[in-house]
Amino acid sequence: MSLLKLSENVAMSESNNGTAKLASGFAKCKEITKRYGTSFYFATQFFPAETRLGIYAVYAFARIPDEIVDDPHASDRQAAIAELREWRGQWLAAMESGESEDEVMNAIVWAFRKYDIPVEDGEAFLKSMFMDEDKREYANRGELDEYMYGSAGVIGLMVTRIVGFSSEAAFPFAVKLGYAFQLTNFLRDIREDCDDLGRVYMPKDELEHFGLDKHDICRHVRDERFVEFMKFQIERTRQIYREALPGIKLLNWRGRLAVRVSYVLYKAILKEIEGANYNVYAGRVRTKAQQKVALSLKALAGVYE
Repeated sequence: MSLLKLSENVAMSESNNGTAKLASGFAKCKEITKRYGTSFYFATQFFPAETRLGIYAVYAFARIPDEIVDDPHASDRQAAIAELREWRGQWLAAMESGESEDEVMNAIVWAFRKYDIPVEDGEAFLKSMFMDEDKREYANRGELDEYMYGSAGVIGLMVTRIVGFSSEAAFPFAVKLGYAFQLTNFLRDIREDCDDLGRVYMPKDELEHFGLDKHDICRHVRDERFVEFMKFQIERTRQIYREALPGIKLLNWRGRLAVRVSYVLYKAILKEIEGANYNVYAGRVRTKAQQKVALSLKALAGVYE
């Protein structure tokens, strides 16, 4: 069944009004996911069709504010903050009324309401987006964890509610897996974050432990100190993946495979960084299409390392 047809069926079960708008909203959320989340979009294809609607909507909820604060061409910080506040206001109003004139927002509200995603989780995410406008570096891991809870942890909670779970014990594992994904992105995107956005997500005290500082990162210093720093970060991130893994079996069985695929695809980025001899300054490391297929087959077989 096509996404649009499924969207129409779901919308009709909710109401006979606004069916086309809701279906169009889902289609646009899908396009946003496909455009910005290459590995994530690939993994979503392993979700049941109806589950994908909620996943696409939540991805759009996260991506739109993220693009507002991560626009490398934006020169007016106050304008970005104002735009983010306006978007938050539109979302809260739509959540209260249950609908929006904006098609994408309409699909987002549908997903939040259908899967009982707390408004507080959405607010926690947006809090981290506002932090991106105010904060350019992090003193320690505690500060970074506060940011990551909103930017990644609550996304794990949202996905868990959409997929379904057998026990609320799944939630802490979901937060941990969100952290693992986020840390992987931070390591891969060190150059872009500093060059384009002026941000360094590597904690100051951990950089100092290896004799580095934010200026070394922004100058693209890649010496023995940096290599040892990256080795430390990669090994610790792998440990977080291992700690998050038991949570997958607590998810609805129909959604487990997609989460397992996401798990192995994101974790494989760490290996790609190693294969590039830790030179994350040379260009963004990626898993190729062939690798994605091979890794997905491993996930199907229950192989995660």
